[in-house]
Amino acid sequence: MIEKMDEFKSLKEKWANQKFDKQYTVEELNGFLQKKSKTSIKWIFYLSVAEFFLYISFPFIIPNYYESFDYYKSLNLFEFSIATSIIGYIILVYYMLRFFKNYKRISVTDSVKGHLSTILNTRRAVNQYIYFNLGILLIFLIVVMFYAFKFDENLIALQQENNSVIMIVFIIGLLVSLIIGVFGLFYYFVYGRFLNPLKKNEKELMNIDN
Repeated sequence: MIEKMDEFKSLKEKWANQKFDKQYTVEELNGFLQKKSKTSIKWIFYLSVAEFFLYISFPFIIPNYYESFDYYKSLNLFEFSIATSIIGYIILVYYMLRFFKNYKRISVTDSVKGHLSTILNTRRAVNQYIYFNLGILLIFLIVVMFYAFKFDENLIALQQENNSVIMIVFIIGLLVSLIIGVFGLFYYFVYGRFLNPLKKNEKELMNIDN
């Protein structure tokens, strides 16, 4: 048993001390990481494009889509619903173009610092995009539910029957948290799948730069 342990230790020492003929330069390592980063940023851009086309297809794939705006009218929120939809599209288009710009930029980057800057910019843009979307959704849900309990006859009747403000607030909070949680997990798993490789590349580049 002792002999096998000594033999194993000897093999580890030989492996640690051996020299490799191929030594990669900083430029070569940066080039390898560039290809990986470019692929991740490309897919982030593709996801934003797919999300854009999904949004504009809602009227065609969601049954009674336009009837929801009639409901917003009954709550005196028609203009608000239109405004939040427009803001959502503007944010999506803005960040979609920003992702594309980062994708094109990394294809001509030739320095470690430039590459690192593009990764940081992309990660920051994705995080901002997710926070903005969740923020708008949160505001929209809170406003709609507040007005719904104020103007929706069915909900007004429910309030009169239960006569419990605490219960109503609890229900609103639960529904809002559930919806935000679902969307948050969606963004985390979908966009996070390509943010994680960028984070790893960032650490590698910082080690190279140091």
